[in-house]
Amino acid sequence: MKLPTPSLLTLTALALPAFGAWQESPPNLRDIPGIEKSLVVTATPAAPKHGEQSVVRLKDGRLLLLWSEFVREDLMPAGERPPPSPLRRDPTGDDGYARISGKTSADGGRTWSAPTVAVDDKDALVNCISPSLTRMADGRILLAYSWRSGGNGRDNYGNCAKMIRISSDEGKTWSERTRITPENAEYHTGCHDRAWTLDTGRVMVQCHTIFPPSVAQPGPGYQRTTMGTYFAYSDDHGKTWKRTDVMKDPIAWFAGRFEEACLAQRADGSLIQFIRNWRGQSFVSESTNHGATWSPPRPSGVFSALAPSYITRLPRSGDLLMIWNPTWNPDARIVGQRTVLACAISKDGGRTWGLPKALETNLEQWAEYPGVTFDGDHALVYYRVFSSDRKRCDLVQARVPLTWFYDDSKI
Repeated sequence: MKLPTPSLLTLTALALPAFGAWQESPPNLRDIPGIEKSLVVTATPAAPKHGEQSVVRLKDGRLLLLWSEFVREDLMPAGERPPPSPLRRDPTGDDGYARISGKTSADGGRTWSAPTVAVDDKDALVNCISPSLTRMADGRILLAYSWRSGGNGRDNYGNCAKMIRISSDEGKTWSERTRITPENAEYHTGCHDRAWTLDTGRVMVQCHTIFPPSVAQPGPGYQRTTMGTYFAYSDDHGKTWKRTDVMKDPIAWFAGRFEEACLAQRADGSLIQFIRNWRGQSFVSESTNHGATWSPPRPSGVFSALAPSYITRLPRSGDLLMIWNPTWNPDARIVGQRTVLACAISKDGGRTWGLPKALETNLEQWAEYPGVTFDGDHALVYYRVFSSDRKRCDLVQARVPLTWFYDDSKI
């Protein structure tokens, strides 16, 4: 595993007084013959959390990586700090200050340019996170992200939206933002790496909403947050947008939790999505009209923690790849520890899945929120790794030969 040379930011931050229990040790990644793993972004005390990434290939062959960079406001230069907000929390959690940063690679992710800030909306009272990139049919790049002026807690619930920006110069600059979720003060965001351009040219972006107190029927513990998932879609290259109906847990309805869905387009043009929830399995739904409407959701048969599953179609193939956390324990924190990151292949459009293989297995850390892009005959799998105390989170890249996913002799 390659470890980056410490930067000036790293050295400066390490010299500062301690704030909380900083975890100095980098993640211990599973050694798998034939798979190259590296830290794409290394956490520091000043920027302790990185992840929720998306990657698109530029026209000159380089990779453009955007990710959520969580930063401690008090350690930023005074002129760069965002306006203070009582809605923010510690940057190791979802509601800390964060911006969307980026860098590029000209060698398939083996080395990367210096980072730059892509999006940092100063009017977001909490953060800007969860970038999703897709190249549209007209050649431009669309960026969707979560603009958050509220959090996902009882005491800071508020106005959040999915925004989009478009680049006509390969990510050098971005247009003014457009809101694609409802114009209200409710919570509407979406997961990272969840923008797609279908074979029809339709652009789809995953969104979800935390039901407002007036309709939510919260339960105890991890069932406290009640949510529904939906898609925003555009047939004119991001100019105008429509939204699907909000999909709810068919058992619990407004007491359920559907969020962070991921879709793939099958070889026959139909779509399938897998939906995060707390019932021990992801739920699945299908569309035969390019995502405008969806079948009633049903249990997928794939055991899962309360964590997002990532699904994509392999290049030059009809096979689907899923990467997810396969553990479930109704009495554990968020219904299962995300200590195992597994992957599996489906040869029948997501109806059944082959034997799982493990990318990470360390019981002392969490490997989660995966995403994938392809580089020739390799998959570049990105995921974040949290220390067990949730004080440090690094962004990892695994360069995986596509043949490895099919080799059942290795787990």
